[in-house]
Amino acid sequence: MIENDKLPVWFWAIGIFALLWNGLGVAAYAAEVLMSAEDFAELSEAEQQLYANRPYWASAAFAVAVIGGFMGSVVLLLRRAIAVRLFLLSFIAVLVQFSSYFILDGYLEYISKAGWFMPISIPVLAVAFLLFARWAGKKSLLQ
Repeated sequence: MIENDKLPVWFWAIGIFALLWNGLGVAAYAAEVLMSAEDFAELSEAEQQLYANRPYWASAAFAVAVIGGFMGSVVLLLRRAIAVRLFLLSFIAVLVQFSSYFILDGYLEYISKAGWFMPISIPVLAVAFLLFARWAGKKSLLQ
């Protein structure tokens, strides 16, 4: 096993990036859950319809995805092997969450106007964090 002082700087950089990225996800989920009626009223008609029509399982998958990813990032930085399983859980939840977007009426039209950056970057980074954790585990960087 590699000692803490001998770990490459990029390991810590990737771990901190994962923590910040997934922390933003937790903040986005919290903002959604804690949205007031006034905040909801300020959303566009399309956004209101998307929130109102989203199935409960998609909201639950959102919670599992961001909390699993955040906890995976924390334990990755603590160099624990369970990071792999948490990132796997997060990735599966991302797939479940994003699958709902293809069954919601109007989502594809809405996203074509709002942009594709987040719908592409979220699953790509979820799989990247999973693969990085698996690689770190195979290289005995995780305990």
